[in-house]
Amino acid sequence: MPFQDRLLVCLASEQIMQNTLPALRLRPAQVVIACSDSEVVRAGALRLCQVLQEAGWPADAVRVVPHTPDHDLGLITAYARELAATLQRDHPGLPIDLNASGGTKVMSFGFVGAFAGLGDAWYCDTRHGLLEHLGGGRALELPADMLTLTALLQMQGYRVVADPTWHPDFARAAAARAGLTEHLARTAAQLGGFFGYVNRLSRAALPLYRPDGSLLRPFQSEVLAERALFANQHPFAQAFAQAEIWRWDGDYRFEFTSQATATYAGGGWLEEWAWLTLAGLQADGLISDGHWGTNVRTDSGQGTQEEAAGNELDAALVWRNQLVVLECKTGVQISTEGGSQAILNRLDSLRRHVGGTMGETWLLTARQLYPGAGSAARERARAYRIRLIEPQELIHLRAEIRRWMRIEESPESTSAATST
Repeated sequence: MPFQDRLLVCLASEQIMQNTLPALRLRPAQVVIACSDSEVVRAGALRLCQVLQEAGWPADAVRVVPHTPDHDLGLITAYARELAATLQRDHPGLPIDLNASGGTKVMSFGFVGAFAGLGDAWYCDTRHGLLEHLGGGRALELPADMLTLTALLQMQGYRVVADPTWHPDFARAAAARAGLTEHLARTAAQLGGFFGYVNRLSRAALPLYRPDGSLLRPFQSEVLAERALFANQHPFAQAFAQAEIWRWDGDYRFEFTSQATATYAGGGWLEEWAWLTLAGLQADGLISDGHWGTNVRTDSGQGTQEEAAGNELDAALVWRNQLVVLECKTGVQISTEGGSQAILNRLDSLRRHVGGTMGETWLLTARQLYPGAGSAARERARAYRIRLIEPQELIHLRAEIRRWMRIEESPESTSAATST
C-alpha cells in the first residue's frame, strides 16, 4: 500500500499499539511522535520508530519531538500550537492529522484543540478494531489481519529468534501421525494414567542438561519401564508402534525411534495438535501464513524484559490485532499445589508482558483437574485471567479458536484440523 501525502502526529505512550495501528492503517508519508520526558514513554517512542521503520517507513520519515508537557493543559496547548505552526511551516500545504489515542488525557485535549482544522483527528479503539473520527466522520475499520505475529511481538518489545513452524521435517512428521494425534486429543480425558506412564519413559530417554547448558546425559533410545502397562492401555502402545514412535516388545522394553519421537510421546503430541489445528485453519483460508506459529522462541533483544517471559511460545495466533498464546501441558504438575502455582505464574507473566493489555493466554492440559486437587489450579487460572482448556475440550480446539476469532463455524463445514 503506498504512503499517503499527509502527516500524522501521535502522542507517545509506554504501550505503542494505539499509535502503531493508526499509522499502519492511514499510511501517512510522515509521522511525528510527541514525547514527554518520562523514561518509559521515551522507550515506547523509540520502539514505535523501530516498528514503523520495519514496516517500511524511511528513517527520516519518522521522528520524535521531545520535552512534550504531559500535565497542565495551558502548557500542553501552547506547546501543541507551537508544534502545529512549525509543522505547517516545514510542510506547507500538507494535511496534518492527529492520533489522540496516546499520551495522557490532558495531552489529548490540548493537542485536539491546537490541531483543529489542520487535518483529521482520530482515536484508536483497539478493543473494537476501529479508528474513530473525532470530527464526526466515518470510522475506519482495522483489518483483522493487519499485524503478523512477528510484528505484534516486536511491538511488545520482543524479537523472534527461532520460528520452526514450517520446518519441512516437522511438518511432514506431524501430518504423517495426525490420526494418532487427533485420537489422543479425542480420548485425552480417559488417558491420564497412560500419559503419566509415557511421560516417565520419555524423561528417561531424553537428554539431561546441567544448569549451565552442558550435557549431563545423552539421548538413549532404549528404556526399560518400571512396571508393565495395564492391559487396557495396550492398544495405545501399539498405536504408537504403528506410528513409528517406538518399538515395543509387549512387555517392559521400549525403544524410541528418535529423540523427536520421544519428545512427541512425552507431551509434544499436544503441541502438534495445536499445530494441526492452526495449520488447518490456514488451509481453509481463515488465517494467513505469518499470523501464527508454534515453538516460537523470543527474547527482548536488549535484556529489558522479564526473563520469564522471553522464552518459548508453544503456539500463538494474532487476529484482530490481538494475541492469544497457547501453552500445552501433559504432566501431572498442573493438578499439584506447587506445580500449578509455577505454571500459572509463568503464564500470567506471558499474558502481561508478551500479550499486552488485550492479549489472552490459554492453558491446554491433557491431565484431568478433578475436584480437590484441581480446584486450586482453576481458582488461580481464574484470578490470573488464564483460560483452561481441559482434556475433554481439546478435541474442540478448532471451534474454540474460531470463536475467539469471531468466525462462526458453518453447519455444513466438515473440515477438521487434520485435513493438513
